[in-house]
Amino acid sequence: MTKKLCISSHNLKSKALKALQQELSSQVGYYVYRVKPDRVCNRVAVHFDKGLDKITQYEKFNSQAVPCPAFATDCNSAKDLSSDLVLVRRLIKSSEGRGISVVEKSLLNEEEHRAPLYTEYIKKKKEFRVHVYNNKVIDVQEKRKRVGFEGERNTKIRNTANGYVFCRDNLNPPDDLFSCAIRAVQSLGRSQGAVDVIYNERQNKCFALEVNARPGLQGQTLVNWSKAILENPEIRKSN
Repeated sequence: MTKKLCISSHNLKSKALKALQQELSSQVGYYVYRVKPDRVCNRVAVHFDKGLDKITQYEKFNSQAVPCPAFATDCNSAKDLSSDLVLVRRLIKSSEGRGISVVEKSLLNEEEHRAPLYTEYIKKKKEFRVHVYNNKVIDVQEKRKRVGFEGERNTKIRNTANGYVFCRDNLNPPDDLFSCAIRAVQSLGRSQGAVDVIYNERQNKCFALEVNARPGLQGQTLVNWSKAILENPEIRKSN
């Protein structure tokens, strides 16, 4: 008997996974359920693991020699970071740059800048989001300035609020972009995720910032994820 496909996740309210559910259902011709990991039953599942906090990710990046910014977990140690600017991260589970402030290292003080995580600021020529599924790159986007944005722009934190959007046209990815992203995902003991990667032109080197367990899925990114899932030999065999 052929097993039907399902999406397995601890977060069944995810908008991204709901969109993926709808896209996969339209492709396979039956309703693809979203279920908790213990309710997979007699189905073949696409698993989306819980996201890991940023401290855990940086520790795992370091243990597996994945290029990433140097970090500290207390203010005094942050003063030993090599960069003149430090990213003070008051939230270790967040997105879109929430909870981040950029502080000159010489001005750091524990009373004003108490936080669970501090990372060195690395100048970036480019910033990418690299989507990895089954240990392969399936989509690449670059963060670029949105045309017509009139607000105050902070180039050090490239998010929607600062006028940056994801683009996939005319990409010129650095040589080590894909390997950096795949290694970052694998260092977490996983085979999929969307990796935020920056490129420093002076060092000609990529640095992993974060692996997103449940990335935003819409448009071409949603199509690419759906296609990669259905081309996975394990899933294709069951459908």
